[in-house]
Amino acid sequence: MILIFDYFETLLNTKSMDFNRCLYEFWKDYYQDKCPFEDIKKFGEDLFHVLMDKHKNGEEYPFVKEELPLYAQKFGGDKIDMNAEEEADFLMQCNEFELDPEIERFLQKCSEMNIPMYVLSNSGFRAEALMVILNRFGIGKYFRHLWSSADFGRIKPCREFFELAIETALEENPEEIRENIVFIGDIYETDVVGAHQAGIKSAWLNKKNENDENGWATYDIKTASQLNGILEGE
Repeated sequence: MILIFDYFETLLNTKSMDFNRCLYEFWKDYYQDKCPFEDIKKFGEDLFHVLMDKHKNGEEYPFVKEELPLYAQKFGGDKIDMNAEEEADFLMQCNEFELDPEIERFLQKCSEMNIPMYVLSNSGFRAEALMVILNRFGIGKYFRHLWSSADFGRIKPCREFFELAIETALEENPEEIRENIVFIGDIYETDVVGAHQAGIKSAWLNKKNENDENGWATYDIKTASQLNGILEGE
């Protein structure tokens, strides 16, 4: 068995999210002598619409690579760059995350069973920054690789994005086959559909108790505590 996890609302849950929290700190650090905060807030809202349009086309909008330079173009000054730690700080200012103890117990159990585990995430933040956050919560050690759409350029359910993880996992675990891979995620349209199109199993963390009209989810579970059923083939 090989497990590939979604990131947001699967490994880490979001207690609260407010982009303006991190944007305000960003403004104080770099732009408060160049513009009022309301101006940079309005610009951030405009860029959010750009992000949404890109997502509709299956494309990602990388924050550091593509968004940050636009602030310098708009308000002046040098282009701001961020290392992985700084990028992780920015994301954690926007999002108040929490780790479900059941997820942590499940990861520990899978690790003890020597089950290879990976992460495939839709995110405008780079894989290195996402891993920094997992390490801060003490669970980064469980994963062999983490891929982010910020680095790949396209988002789930893109077949090629899934194949990036699947091919690496099978290369690193030659005794396994595609049919033994399970993708665990909470969003049907990206996680279940993407796994189905890639020919692997899916465990749908169906927190909203939605209907699987296509019947594509191999496992339809409501809480992280039910993940153990995957290991038992239930």
